[in-house]
Amino acid sequence: MIEELIQDGEYRQALSMLNDMNDENTRYLRLVCLVGLEEYQQAKQEGILAKASAKETYYDVVSMYVTTLKELGDYDEAIDILIEELSMPYIPYQYEMLFNTAYDQVLLDKQEANWEVESKNQIFSIEEIEQILKNKDCNEDLLYMALDQLQQLNIRLIIPTIREYLSHPERHYFAKSILMEIMIEQQIDEDFEVEKFGNIYHFNPSYMPLVLQQSQYEGVAKCLENALEDENPTLFQQCVEYLEYYLYSIYPKELYDDEYQVMAATIHYYVATLQSISVDFDDLEILYYCDRSEIEQKILALKQIEC
Repeated sequence: MIEELIQDGEYRQALSMLNDMNDENTRYLRLVCLVGLEEYQQAKQEGILAKASAKETYYDVVSMYVTTLKELGDYDEAIDILIEELSMPYIPYQYEMLFNTAYDQVLLDKQEANWEVESKNQIFSIEEIEQILKNKDCNEDLLYMALDQLQQLNIRLIIPTIREYLSHPERHYFAKSILMEIMIEQQIDEDFEVEKFGNIYHFNPSYMPLVLQQSQYEGVAKCLENALEDENPTLFQQCVEYLEYYLYSIYPKELYDDEYQVMAATIHYYVATLQSISVDFDDLEILYYCDRSEIEQKILALKQIEC
């Protein structure tokens, strides 16, 4: 039924029926639908988790994820993924051919984009970007195109609109983090209130680090490295990717030093579970020097983000 809808191009209807996020095939079919609908930003966000949890559908998921990155203009990330996959000692022949073709196309697209960057430097005016931020039902691809351009403009001209966006509970948490990073880079020295997941944070860009320049990123990643890099380097890399996704989701919430181990254990458990890898809580307690109850509490926090 769902496959028939997808074949007929009824992506919206098919997407509404794909709700079992614990099923890897469901995650893959959702990517197919989102790409078909050209909702690439959402496809990218879901693709991170789909790639981490995929087993039987892994190569198909990677193919859809690379397509998504190409459409978003994230050429370097797409190239890195394709190089990594093509360097594996074994890859099914049909996917090797597919990925080689995709690699050539991404390189061509990147070259063309770089050549045309000057002529496409300004798509939106600052007034148009402001209107996009005010639109509560804004298309996500349009939103992120506007945010990408906003990095080249003077964000001070729309500070009141950004202040309202950051404090509004229904605005997207990822977009809020991008706006905060732009203000950090432009050295805005003003106080803001940021709402995320029912919590209010006070934020001044002038003294805040970028998301992945926070000490908590290095701290949690180091805990994961110590526990996983030698034992399972692939799982370690997937956990680090999810850590980045998580930190962008919760920013500017701070993790304290004594939370690093339990946060690493939680991400280890969560990402492994997505791949149907059995993880014993007793082993996690030993690896990360924390209690099962602490891990379970953090797992609930992760599930809040996924809702």
